[in-house]
Amino acid sequence: MNRFIAVVLFTLSSLSYSYSAEVMFAHNNANLSGHYLENTNDKPTKAVLIFVHGDGAMSYDADGYYNLIWEPLRANGYAIFSWDKPGVGNSTGNWLNQTMTERQSEVLAAVEFVQQQYHFTDSNTGLMGFSQAGWVLPALSKQNAKVGFVIGVGFATNWIEQGEYYTAVNRQLEGGNSQQIQQALTQYKKEITFLKQSPSYAEYSNFAGEEAMDQDRFEFVLNNFKSDAKQDYLSVRVPSLYLWGEKDLNVDAKKEFEYWQNNENHFVTPMLIANASHAMLKADKFDHQSFGALQWLKLMWLEQEAFAESFLPTILTWLDELKLEPPTN
Repeated sequence: MNRFIAVVLFTLSSLSYSYSAEVMFAHNNANLSGHYLENTNDKPTKAVLIFVHGDGAMSYDADGYYNLIWEPLRANGYAIFSWDKPGVGNSTGNWLNQTMTERQSEVLAAVEFVQQQYHFTDSNTGLMGFSQAGWVLPALSKQNAKVGFVIGVGFATNWIEQGEYYTAVNRQLEGGNSQQIQQALTQYKKEITFLKQSPSYAEYSNFAGEEAMDQDRFEFVLNNFKSDAKQDYLSVRVPSLYLWGEKDLNVDAKKEFEYWQNNENHFVTPMLIANASHAMLKADKFDHQSFGALQWLKLMWLEQEAFAESFLPTILTWLDELKLEPPTN
């Protein structure tokens, strides 16, 4: 069979396997398209994991990426809930109009919907978030939270510092020498200084020239670039597993991991996953900052073999150690 045809057939079968009935829930003025997937091991459901997206126009299954994580979770007794971001799929609204505080409110709306619709309690409702969700989930992890546990993948504490790291690595990957990397960082810092002046889009376009973002993206960045989770980290009071890839090209994983080694919170379990990328894929096979068509095809071909070896086992072991009480029906 032709390799490309085989990949396409696998993708179609994967999407079919994870198909779920669409449900709608409301947040502010948007109607959001959610999907609930039951556990697949024919035993009582242990808990529900609500997935929280990173950056970008994300569909409920992240174009198939989440499916590969959901399969072992469901086989081990966990249900899944996820939704299309506002303005994606059948969800109304526009995710680019949101602040991180509004995203936190949206997640709480999803939590309340799932608990009412599927009879989960706070203790067996968990959140699993990726990348940009690092400025969403820690704020929802306080005492008397509506969730019982949190899993975070590739979180950064500070938006501006994360952008600085990303900029330096990006220029290095392009083949830049130390001087060129420094020039890129200088330009990045000029852009941050300019954004702190709260410019209009016209002023920004004049400043950035051909490199300018479109207006919606500009407004999103302007509303969120000061995001910092440090204060929220101080108030984390639910069991939380924070994972970083040892070879993350987007977030300074070693710095983030060291933060938790120096600022111990017994609710937080930090883990640095060997040979893992920002998306917890094997770094020796997925060595790009962005995820293009070829990377996606490779992911669909390798399936769960694409993940760093300890990623999924670490999550499953940690979840089992929580000894969650099953929901009441």
